[in-house]
Amino acid sequence: MTNKAAKKFDCVKFMREARKEVYEETKDLSDDEYHEYWRKFRENDPHWQQLTVIEAERAKKRES
Repeated sequence: MTNKAAKKFDCVKFMREARKEVYEETKDLSDDEYHEYWRKFRENDPHWQQLTVIEAERAKKRES
């Protein structure tokens, strides 16, 4: 018998589902449309927005 706790979040399953979803959304796009898809994603995703703010703050510190 093992004492492993039940998984609350399956990272591999999550990644596979996310990858499949993105593929389905982008499979018929041209190169330009594909790049626009990711630009809009980064623009609207709160995690990417937070990373952009952090990077801007780091850049300011490097300049001073």
